[in-house]
Amino acid sequence: MLNKFRNIATLLLVAIIAAASFAPATNVSAEGSGWGEFIDSDGNPLPGVIIQGETTMPAPWMPSIPGLPPMEATYHVLVAPSGETVLMPSATTLFFMAMNPAASGIIEADHSIETLPAGAIMLGGQIGSGNGATFLSNLFQSLTGMTQVQADQFADAAIAGDGSIWSMFNPATGGGDLFNIMMMLASNSWADGNLYTIALLYETCMSSPTGCPDELCLANPVACGLPTPEATEINPEPTPTEPPTCPGPSVSQAWPTLTINPTAPNYPVVVGQDPDQRGVDVEGSVTIPPVIYTWYEPVYEDVIECRLAGSGVSDCTRPSGRPGYLRTVPSLTDCIMHQEELPERITMLNARATLTETSRNWIVNGLGANWYGAHVKQGAVNLNQHGQVSMGCAGATCSGSLSALGVPFADPGNWDLTITVGTAGTYHNGVMITTPRVLNGRGTLGVYVILPALIDANP
Repeated sequence: MLNKFRNIATLLLVAIIAAASFAPATNVSAEGSGWGEFIDSDGNPLPGVIIQGETTMPAPWMPSIPGLPPMEATYHVLVAPSGETVLMPSATTLFFMAMNPAASGIIEADHSIETLPAGAIMLGGQIGSGNGATFLSNLFQSLTGMTQVQADQFADAAIAGDGSIWSMFNPATGGGDLFNIMMMLASNSWADGNLYTIALLYETCMSSPTGCPDELCLANPVACGLPTPEATEINPEPTPTEPPTCPGPSVSQAWPTLTINPTAPNYPVVVGQDPDQRGVDVEGSVTIPPVIYTWYEPVYEDVIECRLAGSGVSDCTRPSGRPGYLRTVPSLTDCIMHQEELPERITMLNARATLTETSRNWIVNGLGANWYGAHVKQGAVNLNQHGQVSMGCAGATCSGSLSALGVPFADPGNWDLTITVGTAGTYHNGVMITTPRVLNGRGTLGVYVILPALIDANP
């Protein structure tokens, strides 16, 4: 049954268009305001409106004829700089828009200017959809609330938003505003080869079936629902650059030298077996090279520049092209390098001898197995108690030494020698350059024991 209605509707469309073409006078109605973005008070098109012209696009609500490409919706499109959009659908498109009011978006239009043939075409579309009786009922109800205006006042009333209005247009007698509006529909129809009988006004291009044109979105992103880009200045201020500066200070230093070693005798024995009670001589030393501190002295000279800060009348132009104020400012012209040799003074020097764990085990378990009562007698020796420490600096090189003479070692075995040195760090003009630190050096010492042995007298 629905297909039958559609076939009847198509025949109605042909009949309506043919009948409308011979009408000697035509009623024109307008609804709502917003037309002031497109026409002036005489009904002439306004400059600045984006004329997209004839626009054809696929539409699922347009019919398909077997064996032929799908029919497309055709409009003549005008877009105001504010984003408001006017669509003039072709007669065929209008007919099927009326058959499918929700899917086509015709019910989304906020306002319209309609000719009598447009009403007839929409009636045919509504009949084709099976809603002709409802459409006629609504049409008669709306006609009772419309106000007639003179043809030469039609544009003024439409722009002012004086509610639903209508007027009679007679091509033979003209009609001022109405004549200009009808000529706009006629000229667009002639140029595009279509019949335009209605202008649908959408208050935003986002609700229009054709959407928002790129030209509008570039000029007015807000009208397309896009975020507003940050404003850019014609002559923006240049990005401030850091003023030139001298290189920062630097520190370098060679590695310190620490040594601790036995010096005499070559084969020391435990003090209990040394008839001369000679003991062992141990020497420890440290040499700390100077800290090389490099720094740069800036050299400035006064120059006159055009700056932003100031008050009163501007007396110069900044690089951005904006007004500024002359100021005398220091300008870096040179960096003089300085190198200082800073002494790292010694605050403490300690030396110590410690019997290794292996030697302790040997005394207790090795000697103890053959010599009853063998045990560790000493284990560790503070070498500072057996010698003198000297510390000082020659120029920026600092050194220290310990000479421990005749140190009595009571336990045989291997001894670890350690020297520990503390420093005060370095300073330049009262400012700490390097922090205090602790340095360590190591050496070894062997102490011997004489063990008797039985020799067979009768080989």
